[in-house]
Amino acid sequence: SARSSFEVPRLAATLHVQFALPDDPKLDTFSSGVAEVDAYFRSRQWFNAKKGEASPPTYPLLTEADGDVVGYAVVSFRNSEHPHDGAPTKAKYLMIYVTGVDQRLHGARNPRAPDESFAASIFGVLDGFAKAKDGRGGLCLCVRADNDRAIAFYRKVGFVDDPAGPVQRDAGAPHLTMRKLFASG
Repeated sequence: SARSSFEVPRLAATLHVQFALPDDPKLDTFSSGVAEVDAYFRSRQWFNAKKGEASPPTYPLLTEADGDVVGYAVVSFRNSEHPHDGAPTKAKYLMIYVTGVDQRLHGARNPRAPDESFAASIFGVLDGFAKAKDGRGGLCLCVRADNDRAIAFYRKVGFVDDPAGPVQRDAGAPHLTMRKLFASG
């Protein structure tokens, strides 16, 4: 089937971005190494069949237009408390719901951006999405408070812990909100 695609200007040469479609056969073989993440993408829960669209928007990120899948990301813009949880004001954030990097590429450098990993390239693309939106506050995500490896990576790419601290989001471990704030103006 036809597939819409676009490139984020700052990283046009580092990764190719498409809109996910439920008939993408690469979803069935994608492996991030995290069973919960892989199950989310493979189940197509992100695809709203009644509307005929991804909801929230889901994107495969590839090495080339028809290249290998580097990873997937589920994101959307949302007005959220700003600059921290519990704040009385709101700003538009790119909410990162789920991301996964192909397990074969964990820690691997992106040849088109030799100073960064493929994971960092994915977050660079997401940063570009957010910066292209008017009135944006930054990027936001939630991570299990006990996921030290992910938290360290997010900090490395510019996210900071929300000062409100970890909150209970489900029956499992508390989750930490992390944000990458953009300077206003």
